[in-house]
Amino acid sequence: MTTSLRLSAALALALAATAARADITVGVVVSATGPAASIGIPEKNAIALGPSEIAGEKVRYIVLDDGSDTTTAVRNARKLSSEHQADIVLGSTTVPTSMAMIDVMAETGTPMVTFAPALALTSPVDDKRRWVFKTMTGDDHELIPLLAHMKATGKQRVAYIGFADSFGEGWLKTAEPMLAEQGFTLLARERYARTDTSVIGQVMKIIATRPDAVMIGASSGPAALPVMELRNRGYRGDIYLALGATFGDFVRIAGSKAEGVYAPISPAAVQADFPPTLANRDAVLAFVEAYEKAYGAGSRNMFAGSAWDAVQLLQQAAPKALQQAKPGSAEFRAALRAQIETISGFAGARGVYHFSPSDHAGLDRSALMLGRLEGGQWRPVQ
Repeated sequence: MTTSLRLSAALALALAATAARADITVGVVVSATGPAASIGIPEKNAIALGPSEIAGEKVRYIVLDDGSDTTTAVRNARKLSSEHQADIVLGSTTVPTSMAMIDVMAETGTPMVTFAPALALTSPVDDKRRWVFKTMTGDDHELIPLLAHMKATGKQRVAYIGFADSFGEGWLKTAEPMLAEQGFTLLARERYARTDTSVIGQVMKIIATRPDAVMIGASSGPAALPVMELRNRGYRGDIYLALGATFGDFVRIAGSKAEGVYAPISPAAVQADFPPTLANRDAVLAFVEAYEKAYGAGSRNMFAGSAWDAVQLLQQAAPKALQQAKPGSAEFRAALRAQIETISGFAGARGVYHFSPSDHAGLDRSALMLGRLEGGQWRPVQ
């Protein structure tokens, strides 16, 4: 056989192998290191429990760490899309990293299921966000039980401090009209960076307004900073936190200073306490059983639940998408996106999902309940 014929044969075999590839390639971006690592690691752990096969096709997972950095998140998204030809991308962990990835997903026509909370990630469902779905409750979900408790306990004057990034700004943007609609007065709007080591100036400004309550739009360990400073400066009013503060290093860092603070909590984090009438009870139990079997008793948390649900949504959408196209193609990616958009009434670990062409946030508003930190544990407020 001549060199030319050998090359032609090798090329033909390569093309045949490419055409025959039917593995579903799942790209995953998580913040396994950096400030959001305490959230990203359990997400990564949950992905590791995903199925190795869906509808007879093998599933290949490629997991990349963005280090809680937006530039790295974009680079990872491009690598997954161009180098690995991912059929779907799950992640990332934080609002800023997820927000940074949207342009790449829209440009490459790749469906994305983010684990981050901000409603701005999926709303409005425009030309870019039509490719994005999420499995984390939104800012509006979080605020419903918080504002209800504030209203019931006679709070009127409220101050805010949150992250100086898209997480904190998105939380405040959602809170402002909801506060106004319910007759609250917002006295202060303070910001700080996730990496700051002091918020003395911001807290002193807040205390000077004499608020009935303080809301903190922050997550994990960095959410402890304003709580501790408020208590150190003598503030004894109620403190309300974002959902993200209920996991990670917050309790360890804040210690006794955080006793009595309020936050929205997920059944995926407090499985033993949710009511038997909960619509997604069986789904929560299935998640808890699988996750704790792999990682130990008490290891469950809502962030792992969000990643778990992202894989469940893929399992729901992929069989029908496979009837329309083969993995590794633009047609299959488009079919996956379209199928996820039709999922409605599906119970996952985080709640019941109702997606539609105009709603890619999915979760209904019953997914969260009010929690209070007591003895270092988040407990439902009855």
